[in-house]
Amino acid sequence: MILTVKNRSALLDKDLRIVPEDTTKDFFTYFDFQCDRIIDFVHPDERQRFVDLVTGKHGRDDNRSDVFHLFRNTGQFCYNFVTVRNVPGDYAARIRLFDIYEAIEFARVAAEENGMVRVALGLTDEYLFSYRMSDTMFRLSHYTQGREVTVFEMPFAAWKKQMVADGLVPAEESDKLDVLEYDLTEFPANFTVKLRCAIRTDGAVMENLRFIGTRREGMHGCHEERFMIGRILTDESLRQIHHAHNLLDELHLDDLTQVYNKKTIESYAEQKIRSKPPTSFALVIVDLDHFKPVNDLYGHMAGDRVIARAAAKMKEIVGNDGVVGRIGGDEFMLVLDGIDNVQILRGMLRAVMVQVHKEFEGNFEGINITCSIGAAVYPTNGTTYDELFQKADFCLYRAKDKGRDRYVFFRDDLHTKDYEAAQAAKKGGKKAEGREMQELQYMRHYIQQLAVNPRKAVLDTLRHMLGTYAADSITVYYGKEMRRVLSVGAEHASMAEARYALGDEFKSLLQDGTHVRVDFIASVPAAATRMLTELRHRKQHSSIQCIIGTKDDIRGLVSFDRLCAAARWAEYEVNCALLFAASLNFVDMAAFEAEASSKC
Repeated sequence: MILTVKNRSALLDKDLRIVPEDTTKDFFTYFDFQCDRIIDFVHPDERQRFVDLVTGKHGRDDNRSDVFHLFRNTGQFCYNFVTVRNVPGDYAARIRLFDIYEAIEFARVAAEENGMVRVALGLTDEYLFSYRMSDTMFRLSHYTQGREVTVFEMPFAAWKKQMVADGLVPAEESDKLDVLEYDLTEFPANFTVKLRCAIRTDGAVMENLRFIGTRREGMHGCHEERFMIGRILTDESLRQIHHAHNLLDELHLDDLTQVYNKKTIESYAEQKIRSKPPTSFALVIVDLDHFKPVNDLYGHMAGDRVIARAAAKMKEIVGNDGVVGRIGGDEFMLVLDGIDNVQILRGMLRAVMVQVHKEFEGNFEGINITCSIGAAVYPTNGTTYDELFQKADFCLYRAKDKGRDRYVFFRDDLHTKDYEAAQAAKKGGKKAEGREMQELQYMRHYIQQLAVNPRKAVLDTLRHMLGTYAADSITVYYGKEMRRVLSVGAEHASMAEARYALGDEFKSLLQDGTHVRVDFIASVPAAATRMLTELRHRKQHSSIQCIIGTKDDIRGLVSFDRLCAAARWAEYEVNCALLFAASLNFVDMAAFEAEASSKC
């Protein structure tokens, strides 16, 4: 368990608003990225006292402090020790927060683990050092038999002089001590200095050691302090540590989002495949739509907040039903457990899609943050990680081709042919043509055939669109009674006519004066009572209804319908449906109408 007490810092302007800085990530995370005016997150009973502290109403000591209840991302008020420091310029102050609950938990865990740390360090020959900036005090220690032994503790300049005088550092290595002093006093984030010396052996044997340090800030007494702390390692110890770090990386979280990193989520999926007995799960890839404009227009800090918020939302949705990982800049992987039927998968993917959309709705002017999702199911769609990932990735790009803000999961009956073509093109160093391009090429072929044999061209295209668009029925209505004159797929009595298309309500719903698009029946405006009744009566869960003629003179209607389950129509599907319906303005529809009447 890795636990730290966060030192959250933020600069406040005169209105007590947070000034964005690169170092405020932890601060914003604490308030779930919704914090603008810090005063809004202070308990109402304590707000005036908070304002008085920040503004220095009762004295402007350089370091002022008090305890407040702050409303954090867990949905509750938590005690925080707040320190305030005056800053020059047009700012109110800089504040630091220390969550007292975190500190208590840290102390508890530290107490439990401290003994184990002592024992672990006592099993090695590792030495530790620390350097305090305020008084230049340098301390060197190691652990033996479960207790810490101080070897040296004195100002660094005195320690350096003694090392050379006692022969623990050869004269020719004294310049390395100067380098070590420079790194300690310049306070870098990290440093490494190699030094030949006999510090650990009390002059008996010269060793090649590495001083590996890192910067830390904390409290020393009642004051903030800056430290350099580190380890003194032999080359052999360093090799062992590198090996240990490689192992630890496998269990590491992504720094920005605190979900699993790429290596961990991939290992988790592979372990699921190897588990006995095998259990079904879905491998899901989620990509944020329109993320790049946020980075370009609002800056990388805003982009980081979007990624972190999206990760938190997905983690909330998945809950105990799976795990979440970040595998790229704005790309995530979900491993969803217990996916044993399509409806469960649909429900989970739709929840992710809808909730991510809602999370950012209205946040960025002119930019609509949504997500595209691709999924594959083990063992239905594949029995290896690579196969599942490739199929989920294929579905992700199908979702993007269809217009984004949607999910696609791999269906062997629907996607196998296109997936195999894409894989073959990839192996040949080529890029497979997307579905949109394929359909536009087919529509070009249809227009050409329309001039040769209109009846055959229309019927062939209806059959093609029925299968390619995963529709259950396509129906053409025509004439004053708007009766069915052509249809492919499912056909039943409730779809024999479409006179509702001649009413004012239907005309008011026409988009661009050409069509009505219904992705989900629930999306139909509540005021469209006639349309809603018709869709439910016909069991049309999703529909594209394109008029023949004009809005003021509707002569016919082409209805593309999904009757078994709702799904979002791809943009190219809508465009091709419109193109097909428009072409019927140039076809002798009266002949189709007469033929349909004769059959009746």
